[in-house]
Amino acid sequence: MAAQVGRAGLHHLLSQLSALATGRGGAGLLSALWLITAARILSPNDFGNLAILLAVGSMGGVLGDLGLQTALAHVTATGGVIDRRALSAVIRRRLVMSTGAFLMIATLYDLASTDSSLLVPLVYAGSIYATAIYSSETAALTAVGRAQVDGSNEFLSRLAVLVVGWWWLHHGGGLLAAVAVYSIADVLSAVVITLIVRRRLGSVKSPVDLRRFRVRRTAKLAFALTAAVVYARVDTWLLGQLQGATLAGHYAAADKVLDAVLLVPAALGALSIAQISPLARADRWRRTTHLIGLAIVAAGVPAFGVALFAPQVMGGLFGPSFRSTGPVLVVLLVSAVPGAVISACSPISAVLTGWAFTLAVAVGLAFNVGLNLILIPLFRASGAAYANLASELLLAVWVFLLMYRTTHSRTTHGRTDG
Repeated sequence: MAAQVGRAGLHHLLSQLSALATGRGGAGLLSALWLITAARILSPNDFGNLAILLAVGSMGGVLGDLGLQTALAHVTATGGVIDRRALSAVIRRRLVMSTGAFLMIATLYDLASTDSSLLVPLVYAGSIYATAIYSSETAALTAVGRAQVDGSNEFLSRLAVLVVGWWWLHHGGGLLAAVAVYSIADVLSAVVITLIVRRRLGSVKSPVDLRRFRVRRTAKLAFALTAAVVYARVDTWLLGQLQGATLAGHYAAADKVLDAVLLVPAALGALSIAQISPLARADRWRRTTHLIGLAIVAAGVPAFGVALFAPQVMGGLFGPSFRSTGPVLVVLLVSAVPGAVISACSPISAVLTGWAFTLAVAVGLAFNVGLNLILIPLFRASGAAYANLASELLLAVWVFLLMYRTTHSRTTHGRTDG
């Protein structure tokens, strides 16, 4: 009987993964094509500024979340229904916090870019507020087995960015147009997904305690996810600060290839809460190993293939001047395997281990920043890549051990799923 349940659970996991990864995979391809287009049309300096904005947008965006999206997914997966009051409470809180996110993004962009105008971050604000709405809704939908909505939205919104952005840049839109298409696509996503989720709202039998979504209750998730996002993008920002926007743009292009390799592990991470939270403790480790195994294979195989032709990939995709970034891409691709473990396990580890996961990511972030500050002045973009590899290895081992300990212990320390 247990074996039948396990096979059924694995089948459901693969079904949801297929839906989400297909959409996100297509979205990743379209996003890469868009950046290729931007790299070939924009000046090297403007493309570098765009890369810096996207990096600080990811880092600042966590201030518009602070763990609420993950907490909502966990509550929804546990209850089996999208609670109307819970979703509304999360969106209201995130919209208020998005103002802080905007201020952080504008400040970091001004510090590292060569663009002194506030118009670019002001236009990008539309994306910040819209994302607070639709990402909350897709997190809840994914938690009840509707991952295809997230996948479809990712694909269609990136398609809109590519098509509109390509036309606009070819007609002289420049950096401002490249930023505006993100806001347009995200606002449309917020409108459409809100209409979809309204048909699936309900109420759990026992009303959700909305105090669970107060920042002090989600603090452990907030700190962990903030550190995780900053950890993933701080190298691009530091390169912009220490070596200039053009080199930051070259590194960001290579990092985008790595992001494409990690699309399936990231999709597994998005599914991890829905797949593991409802399970009995005895079944959680088995499902965790399924996630890790799938993630390693899904990242390792394409990473090896791309690494064999890294200079040709960079030059062929982004233009001849990017060919010299091939060695940087090789180092980044070596980090794909530990990165796959981190991508697949981080959301569920944040939920189940609480402050232990926060400590792991905080140490990984400090280690990453410290290595970047040492290696970037010495080795430029290659230094950032080596810093990323070393910190990924450290964090992957730590997260793996956290999940093992949590799923095998009688009591879960720092757990948030009560």
